[in-house]
Amino acid sequence: MIASIRHNPLLGLVPHMAGEWSGMAWTAVVGILNNLALIFLAVVGSYVVALAVLRQDVAAPGWWAAGIVAVILRAVLTWHEMDISHSIAYRILAALRMALFDGFARGVPARRPGQHTGKLAATAMGDVEKLEFFYAHTVAQLAGSAVLFVAGVGLLVPLGLDVAVALLSGFVALIAVTLPGLRRGAELGAQVQDAKAAVSVLAVDLLSGTREILGFGLIPQAQAQLAERSRAVDSVQRKLSAFLALGSSARELCVLGTVVAVFLAAVSKPGVDPVWIPALVAGTLTLLAPVAEGVATVTQLQPHRASALRVLEGISLAATVPEVEAPVAFNPSGPLGVDVRDVEFTYDGGTPALRRTSLSVAPGEHVGISGPSGAGKTTLARLLLRLWVPDSGTITFASGDGRTVDSWALPEPSFRRMVTLVEQDSPVFHGSVLDNMHLADPAATEEDVLDALDRAGLPLGGKRWTSGVDTLIGEQGMSLSGGERARFCLARALLLKPKLLVLDETTASLDAASERALLDAVSRLAGETTVITISHRESTLAACDRRVQLGV
Repeated sequence: MIASIRHNPLLGLVPHMAGEWSGMAWTAVVGILNNLALIFLAVVGSYVVALAVLRQDVAAPGWWAAGIVAVILRAVLTWHEMDISHSIAYRILAALRMALFDGFARGVPARRPGQHTGKLAATAMGDVEKLEFFYAHTVAQLAGSAVLFVAGVGLLVPLGLDVAVALLSGFVALIAVTLPGLRRGAELGAQVQDAKAAVSVLAVDLLSGTREILGFGLIPQAQAQLAERSRAVDSVQRKLSAFLALGSSARELCVLGTVVAVFLAAVSKPGVDPVWIPALVAGTLTLLAPVAEGVATVTQLQPHRASALRVLEGISLAATVPEVEAPVAFNPSGPLGVDVRDVEFTYDGGTPALRRTSLSVAPGEHVGISGPSGAGKTTLARLLLRLWVPDSGTITFASGDGRTVDSWALPEPSFRRMVTLVEQDSPVFHGSVLDNMHLADPAATEEDVLDALDRAGLPLGGKRWTSGVDTLIGEQGMSLSGGERARFCLARALLLKPKLLVLDETTASLDAASERALLDAVSRLAGETTVITISHRESTLAACDRRVQLGV
């Protein structure tokens, strides 16, 4: 699969746009009709002018009417072509992004050390946006150019084989001057794409590390890194632009030579009315223009190939979930117990993240998990949340009445409502309180949100929350204190009414008062939610029913 993708990634993406094939085909048909109208207009206009110049005669009214119809038709077709191509472009954008996000959902987060969120973000945004216009418009243009050229050669055959051969020879010349530079153009295009991707990745890293950059006074170094990579893009882009300009000049010479050859072939034929010679030249030139443009497009496909390859690699990310024969219906009314049996996990690099571990947590119990750094506490949390798959062992959930089910046998939607994680650095997004809460439960009402915030010990009262649930949080939750942020993320989790709640170092950066407020909120979950608290703080662990030590 990956080998075929690398061989022709642009074709590899076509199946993911199956719903838009008919629209893409219609765009090509409209483009062909539009170009035919332009060629007809060029022929009619040249004939009318030649008739007036050579014979001092005025063309019949039918020619004028045909020209006016061609002008109107071209205007309508141009508008329609742009309208449908933009509409299809948006749908292709949506189709590719949905396929891409499906791939990310399967393969992210992964245990692969080389996976980089900045690169994935650049793929999801920049690469897909570049490809939408290619598939919605450029492909139709290429197909239309090919059809028009074949039809043009066929129409010239009755006029004389030498005239048709002159046109065909011009096409061969276009290919001849283009083919030798394809490899060089591909190399330069790949260098441009790699350089631009490096800038995107660095930009994402710098933005995510803004506070650290400001805190350590690293603005000049960050600017220097970004400037250096931008100069690298500019350098290789200039080389590519110069190469493309040279190729464009060579193709223009080919077009000019072809027009001259067609003219000479037509002039040398006895019986050809001189009035039609300019029309033939104009039609040939108008026909060759999109063909030359299509050949030029083929020489510039490397950036699109590189983008298509990255998108396909994202779509084809290996699933990190085990195969399950059939999902199991399992929806207990009370808290959920969990049984971890001989679970192990190792990163792709070979570093053991969690050695063989077993533990049992009864429904409704509050268990604290501690251990030295590297013992696998966070790894265990992500395994419980099915973000990663254990290399060996099983994780089983149990209801209060004794029913059990394998973790991976639960359907994804019901699992996500039953088991929830709140981490130390759980994301808070720019937007209002309600916007953030809707990430957990899009159907949550204002009353649901206020109730969850009250339960988490963060009532929206006073001057701080004058707009209530419409209060803006700010990027990365900058308007929240550490304690508010922790309780805010807890409230978001409580919206789901989870049956198992995993807290991973949620109190790590809190002061004593904020820690107590959060622990009080957690203690109120007793009897309705099973809680697993992962922490290195003794004060946090002391609030648990019992404690399990990893790495011993």
